[in-house]
Amino acid sequence: MTTPISRRTLLAAALAAVPASRVAAGGHRGGGMLRLIANENPYGPSPAARAAAEQGVADGWKYAMQETRALKKQLAELNGVPTDHIMVSAGSAEALRVTALNFCRGGGRVIAARPTFAFLTGYAATLGCDVDWISLDDQMVHDLEGMAASVREDSRLLYVCNPNNPTGTMIDGPTLRDFLAEVAPRVPVIVDEAYLDLRDDAANHTAVPRVLAGDPVIITRTFSKLHGMAGMRVGYAIARPDVIKQLEALRVSMMNRPGVVAASASLADADFIEFSRARIRESMAITTGVFDELGLSYTPSHGNFVLVDTGRPARKFMAAMRERGIMTGMPTKPFPTWVRVSMGTVEQMRQFGVAARDYFSGAA
Repeated sequence: MTTPISRRTLLAAALAAVPASRVAAGGHRGGGMLRLIANENPYGPSPAARAAAEQGVADGWKYAMQETRALKKQLAELNGVPTDHIMVSAGSAEALRVTALNFCRGGGRVIAARPTFAFLTGYAATLGCDVDWISLDDQMVHDLEGMAASVREDSRLLYVCNPNNPTGTMIDGPTLRDFLAEVAPRVPVIVDEAYLDLRDDAANHTAVPRVLAGDPVIITRTFSKLHGMAGMRVGYAIARPDVIKQLEALRVSMMNRPGVVAASASLADADFIEFSRARIRESMAITTGVFDELGLSYTPSHGNFVLVDTGRPARKFMAAMRERGIMTGMPTKPFPTWVRVSMGTVEQMRQFGVAARDYFSGAA
């Protein structure tokens, strides 16, 4: 009797066939380091996205204008907004920087949590803006009251990364939307939702309803995390049509055809999306299980990474892991003993667990 083979089984087999030189599951295997440092998705693009990208390379002599319009339509339908509320960008990085360029030229102030993803704040500073840093609360979550209280006449933009990087902590949807309804009339708000689609219930926590309500809220998303396309540079922004027009006028690049068609294919690949979420959850469970075993404090992360307190200088832990062929994240102000560990494959996180146990037992 022949045993039926499900598409999920075929998907897992296809992704397991990635060359060892590309996913260094054995640390130095293939001459590479195990990358638990950049919040990448080591499973890479889905098989459907890879096939689309390959065709995109063959058609690379053509601009991606029609394909970008098609992707915008997909994204609009996915998020329940009109197409004119979408800007497709070169990763969420371009959307973040174009937003800063639009609102922060000529000085003023930006409000942001500390610590948070510094891509927008760093760029705003180069435009002449000062940054008002608001410390996280004692649960390492955004202090929304403190952020609202810091709004001044010269505040140009308020930045919320949700879930936050590097802590992985999250503001729940109702709380976030209440905050936006109160503060957005006083200052435009950018909500970075790079990690939100890792959750099955992302629709419950997004800021999209405040965009549809007409607030000056800009949401940024990326295909770098759930979809495993960090190197292909595809992201997007969601905002009111008048704001989207402002951002489009300032864009600095055209979209690459392989990335755009791969993103379209990935959105339609429900099996891979389920697979990707499940593997990230499994890796997280393995990793936090090791930390629990070792008695280490860590954040309740909603991303594809976890911030852990090593109890000693972060660089010492990082150096020990590097000796084992494992790269981990950088120290984070103001938490000098905490290290961000990105989720690799399930096998990689088991390898990391062995290295962490050795380190804290004194064997490393």
